[in-house]
Amino acid sequence: MNRKYLPASLLMMTLLLFLMNIEAEAKEPVMAPRIEAPTLTGETQVIPVKGKRTILHFWTTWCPSCKMELPAFEQIVKENQSDVDILTVNLLGAEQSKHAVAQFVKDRKFTFPIVLDEHGEMMKKYQIMTIPTTFFINEKGEVVKNHVGPLTKKQIKEWTNS
Repeated sequence: MNRKYLPASLLMMTLLLFLMNIEAEAKEPVMAPRIEAPTLTGETQVIPVKGKRTILHFWTTWCPSCKMELPAFEQIVKENQSDVDILTVNLLGAEQSKHAVAQFVKDRKFTFPIVLDEHGEMMKKYQIMTIPTTFFINEKGEVVKNHVGPLTKKQIKEWTNS
């Protein structure tokens, strides 16, 4: 797909799935693809996090649904006293620039970890068709559930508290 059409395509799919709000539990858990990727702060993050339950959330700065739900992730991270790691993945290839993402995060005072999918590798390995998309990964590194569309704070808490 031509890179200049990617944001428009993802936006259209996001709007469609916002109306549908799809969630699926894996009949049999499958191993989450292992990836090492840079974070917005310049560190390297390994996904999935070995031995920990992880919420892996894919988003962009221009996605209306993402903008609505990201504050809930921030609240959960600040309140979270559980053993669940929350990692968000920005699809950098669909953004204007890394600087624009950094400014978006700074303006909203987000403190949660942001992994950068610089070249679409994670998008391909996790088969992201639209955003937002969230994966729930158990401590064995298996995807046990995924959710396409925006999540509420209540839905995020259900996973972190289960």
